[in-house]
Amino acid sequence: MARGLPGADSSGQVTAALVQAATNCFGETPKFWGRYFKSPTGGSFAEYRHKVEDPVLAAASIKLLPIAQQTAHVNGDEDQGASDAQLNVADILATFPKDILVSQGGQFLMFLDVEGVSDKAPSLSIDYYTGWANTLVDFSRSQTGGAVTLLPCVYARQLDNVTWNVLVKAVASGIPCHGAWVARYPKDAACTPIDFNNGLAIPQVKLPFDVLIWQYYENCLNGDIDLNQANPNINAEDEFLGKLILPPSAS
Repeated sequence: MARGLPGADSSGQVTAALVQAATNCFGETPKFWGRYFKSPTGGSFAEYRHKVEDPVLAAASIKLLPIAQQTAHVNGDEDQGASDAQLNVADILATFPKDILVSQGGQFLMFLDVEGVSDKAPSLSIDYYTGWANTLVDFSRSQTGGAVTLLPCVYARQLDNVTWNVLVKAVASGIPCHGAWVARYPKDAACTPIDFNNGLAIPQVKLPFDVLIWQYYENCLNGDIDLNQANPNINAEDEFLGKLILPPSAS
């Protein structure tokens, strides 16, 4: 079996020590790191702190994978989705200078966090996704004179068929989705690198877009990071890494 490029995600800040610990775990430096974005004034514990984290990721040449965190809202209406998307765009543009984004190609993936486990962390609704996805694209373009586009993607659990079926319906209606990040874990909870497993990484619902990432272990390194890998069956550079952000060395 093949193994994809390694990556981490965390709710806490990325530090040099955490990068080293992740490198020891993977046996190589992670190629990407997922961090949360919500709004320019959100200020929650989990949100990306660019002044502290940019230099750490830049020094290790680790690309940033932006996660849109409004988990309790994702079964809401279209207006809620649009409002959240505007805040997500504003957060990215307040974090990274436009010229840096343009110099890196101007098109970047952003993953909507869908947990699908409870009323407070629900599965996705078609109305919310319509508002969020369309606005993410349109507002990022309008705020940058067309120079930067944020591309909507979704993180969800492999067996969350409600969410996957919503996305099938959305794409059939012309609403964009540029890829999936799928979470499902082996029973052993070993927190060591493993080969890509289609049985755990690919949803049962046939998707009209690629699975880009598999999250295969959670709460590793004393709960500090989750372990991920890019899908080895895609062109990871063109479809995935090339559409993530390399933070500047100084902010």
